[in-house]
Amino acid sequence: MAFRAYDLLQLVREHGEPLTLRKKSYGAYDPASGTLSSSLIVDHGFTGYFYTYQLNSIDQINRGIRKCVIPALDAGVIPDDEDEILGNGDTVTINRVVTMYSAGSVVCHICDVGE
Repeated sequence: MAFRAYDLLQLVREHGEPLTLRKKSYGAYDPASGTLSSSLIVDHGFTGYFYTYQLNSIDQINRGIRKCVIPALDAGVIPDDEDEILGNGDTVTINRVVTMYSAGSVVCHICDVGE
């Protein structure tokens, strides 16, 4: 399913919901003890839009494989693989991030997510 950047932003504006992007930062690895020093979790609020990109595959829907549009200006942070998105009592993990540009500026991030 292909969208223009403007179409994606309109979807978010009209049908988006408040979500949280949870970024985890891990501390330094201590080889002597075999552990990581303390980790840091930072939550960033944004308005995003979930959609299922293969409407003909009910198996994808059952497994919770979807996409999430994160507007670049709204989030104020760049999503990465393994970050989490929380909302509506659901938590999904980002598997892949594709960044969309328009005239050299970041418009939004399209994230493949799974439960």
